[in-house]
Amino acid sequence: MPSPPGRTRSSSVARSTRRRIPRRPPAKSQPKSVPRCRGNPFLTRGHRPRTSPYRVEDREAIRPFLAADPVGNAVTWDRAFQQDNYEVYAEGEPVQGVLAIQRARGPGRPNIVALHAANVEAAGALGDLLPKGFTLMHLTEEFPLAVLKPEAQEFHPLPAWLFRLDAGDFVDHLNPRVRPLAPSWASLVAGLWEPDWPAEGYVRRRIENGPSAAIYEDGSPIAWALTHMVTDRVGIIGMVHVQEGFRRKGLARSVVAAVARELFRRDKIPALHAYVDNIASLSLFPTLGFRRVERQVWGDAVFR
Repeated sequence: MPSPPGRTRSSSVARSTRRRIPRRPPAKSQPKSVPRCRGNPFLTRGHRPRTSPYRVEDREAIRPFLAADPVGNAVTWDRAFQQDNYEVYAEGEPVQGVLAIQRARGPGRPNIVALHAANVEAAGALGDLLPKGFTLMHLTEEFPLAVLKPEAQEFHPLPAWLFRLDAGDFVDHLNPRVRPLAPSWASLVAGLWEPDWPAEGYVRRRIENGPSAAIYEDGSPIAWALTHMVTDRVGIIGMVHVQEGFRRKGLARSVVAAVARELFRRDKIPALHAYVDNIASLSLFPTLGFRRVERQVWGDAVFR
């Protein structure tokens, strides 16, 4: 995604899963195009098949549906099974879609949702449950955009390629200078990764609870990579950054490789996201053996 006016990229490598929380809902923008989708892209509330999404009380009931694609569904799986503050809804018998919702925790705070649907009808039915107001969203595929956009006053999807790394494809990039990132650097990382919202607490938790890698110069980190989440089978790498003056030296490759190596040691599949317009990241990750899996969506919206 191009940097907003007056702001430069903090790294030659895209942040893998960007979370934007502006102080107020985004200003009205020009309409964005919506990709073609499976099923009928013109379904509206009045024309959707009658379905009855339900709140999931026993989350084990949705495990097989999400576990069928552990990499593609890693974010939704994390919200459903590892985040206690999310409500989880499903559609269909057998399950055809899962929606996880964290409702805004106070004035000025966003709702956060993650949606995985097997078809456009399930996406539309679960879309009826989206909370009103400013919402950060993750979609496992692009086709739900066609049914979610009409429900939004503002709609800002950010397509991103999902990459995965299989052990047999891994091209390691060993660097003896790599060490874990210390939690004391959470403020620095947060300010460079996402300066628009108070991310220090989140970054500190990720340093403490997931693998990280950093390269230091004169006692300060000059390159690092963390994880956004580690599920039972997958680790999503993110927050990759190289400081100005140290780029184009292979440091990003070294820290990403180190985190991937640790994930393999833990018997996890390394994965990450790169926005579709970030040429540097799209070129970097395949050099380590990552391959593109599918296009997913991050972004924000103001739902009616």
